[in-house]
Amino acid sequence: MTKRWTREPLLHFILLGSLLFALDAFLREREVEAGAGDIVVSEGRIENLAALFAKTWQRPPSAAELGSLVDDYVLEEALYREGLELGVDRDDAVIRRRVRQKMEFVVGDVVELAEPSEEQLEAWLAEHPESYERPERFTFRQVFLSRDKRGAALRSDADHVLAVLASLSAEVDPTGLGDPTLLEHAFGDSAADSVAASFGPSFLSDLARAPTGAWSGPIESPFGLHLVFVDARDGGRLPSLDEVRDAVARDWSYARRAEASEQLYETILARYQVTIEWPQHSGSQTPDTPTGVRE
Repeated sequence: MTKRWTREPLLHFILLGSLLFALDAFLREREVEAGAGDIVVSEGRIENLAALFAKTWQRPPSAAELGSLVDDYVLEEALYREGLELGVDRDDAVIRRRVRQKMEFVVGDVVELAEPSEEQLEAWLAEHPESYERPERFTFRQVFLSRDKRGAALRSDADHVLAVLASLSAEVDPTGLGDPTLLEHAFGDSAADSVAASFGPSFLSDLARAPTGAWSGPIESPFGLHLVFVDARDGGRLPSLDEVRDAVARDWSYARRAEASEQLYETILARYQVTIEWPQHSGSQTPDTPTGVRE
C-alpha cells in the first residue's frame, strides 16, 4: 500500500503545493527590516556583468543578452537570500551559486518522486507526436549510371539498362551493369533521413513513389541516375507507448520539473521589489523593457 501511494502523481503535486505554501507562510511570518526585500541591480553590477560577458565572448552583449544577464542575476540574488533564510547553507561552505542550486534541488527532489500515470503518458505522446515518430524505412538495391562518364547518352543508357534489368532473374547480380561508385549497391532497412543524406531529398521523394518488387527508374541524384529495386518499405508511423515508454516518461518528468521550478521562482521573485539602475553611458545596449523581472 505504501509503495502504491508513493507512485501516485497527485500525492507528489500535493506535496509540492504544501512546500510552496509552507515556504510562503514562513516568509510572511518572519520579521524583515525595512528595505530587506528590495533587490537593487546597480549600474556597477550591470557593467560588471557586461564586462564578464565581453571577456568570455570577445564582444559586448546585445540588449537581449544584457537583459538576460540581469534577469539571471536577480533570480540568483532572490534564491540566494531565500536559501540563507531557510538555512540550506549551514551544512556547507557555499558560494551563492551553490546556494541557488540547493534551492533548485528543493523543488527538483519533490518532482523527482512523481511517476506519471498511464493516462498522462498516453496524453503526452498524443500531444508531442513529432518527437517520437518513426521515419519511413526502405530496403532497396540500386544500379548507378555516372553523369560524368556517360554525358549526353546518360538517359538513353539508363533506359537500356532498365530493360536489361527487367529481363534478369532475381538471383543475378546486376552491379556490373552500372558504373563504379562509392555508394553501396544494397541498402537494408535504411531510414528516410539516412537515404536523403546519401542521395539527396529529391531521390528520397522519388524512391518513396517507386513500386515494390520490380526494377524502376531512373531516379536522379546529384551524382547521376539510379535504377532501383525496392525490396520492402516500412511507412513512417507513430509508435505505441510501449515502444517509446522510457523516452516519453523522461520527457514528461523533465517538463513537469521545469513547470514546478518556474512556479517556485515566481513565488520567490514576487516577494521582492526589483530596481534596475541601467547605466546612462555604457558600451552595451540597454533593453527598452527588461524581460522576466519586475521593476
